[in-house]
Amino acid sequence: MTFFTDKWVIGRIDQQDLVLVRKFKRNIFLEWISQYEKDNREVLTTEVLEEYDVALGPQDNIYILYQNIEGHLILNVINDKEKKEICLTQKGLSEVFNLGLEVQDKFIHILYTIKANDNKYLIYHHFYDGNIWKDFIVDEIKIKKVINPMKSIVEDEKLILVYYTDDYSIVLKDFNTKELQWSDSTQLVEGENEKLFLDALIVDGSIHLSFCQYIDGNLIASYIRFDQRDGIYEKTMEKFISNEGGPSHPSIIYYKNELWIVWLELDKLFSRSSKDNGLSWGPIYMWNETKKIDFIRYKYASTIKDEKIHFDYSFGSIYPKIKFLGFGPTNKAVEIPIKKKTQMKFYSP
Repeated sequence: MTFFTDKWVIGRIDQQDLVLVRKFKRNIFLEWISQYEKDNREVLTTEVLEEYDVALGPQDNIYILYQNIEGHLILNVINDKEKKEICLTQKGLSEVFNLGLEVQDKFIHILYTIKANDNKYLIYHHFYDGNIWKDFIVDEIKIKKVINPMKSIVEDEKLILVYYTDDYSIVLKDFNTKELQWSDSTQLVEGENEKLFLDALIVDGSIHLSFCQYIDGNLIASYIRFDQRDGIYEKTMEKFISNEGGPSHPSIIYYKNELWIVWLELDKLFSRSSKDNGLSWGPIYMWNETKKIDFIRYKYASTIKDEKIHFDYSFGSIYPKIKFLGFGPTNKAVEIPIKKKTQMKFYSP
């Protein structure tokens, strides 16, 4: 039926309880979904400008960050006993993009992109160490047409950020929470083809990267794997994942020892999977059920450490019957022929 582009976030508090955070116009709704109790919903704010994000932290705390209509960054910390609202800015900012929130133990990371001059934007990082906030400028990037997403990953004592420096290049930087310093950037992807969208996931020490790029005027979903050795990222696999056409929003999911890339095309979901951590890939599947239902791309957060499933984004059916789509048993999917393509040529760091 229809794919909705709204940002919705699902948080898993425990095995029985979920929280759903969604935006509608200037409102942010927080819904508590319980297996045993009646669902609960509250309006968190009626003054969100555009961007917001959600993270889960210690003691079942829910962190919800948004920019209000006056330009201020507002952080809400919520649990079953109380709710705190904190204004993080002394004066309003111009509109921020790619607003991101990561929480690990006592650490809080806030990231966003904001316009500088001409086609240049700055990536800001605000870091809370448990006592005070510290501010950093991560990088200056160039944007001509589209503000592409950036992907942050918390890994041990580092915050890893994968992002576009322009319409063609993707780099990686990491922030050391002990040294309070950002590393130099590592070039992961470059080339002459314009690129869109981005997802990244770390599994067993390997960084899996997926994005779309234009080939002869058509978009194609692409995949690259990097293995890290002594701080050096070595490219060990690269592959076109989709056929040429109009794929968008590639999402990486690790489920029951199988790596999946799921993407949207013509309001339907397609996917491929790898059983050897990205070294080889199976056929393309089209998921028929997405022809008949409304669905959305969720951001997913969880406090439960589950080795069987690992992802940050997944397509899924819309509340109240939430079901993740595009991966797992393929008995309801149809195999699609794979068309041959030219060899990928990327910069090798």
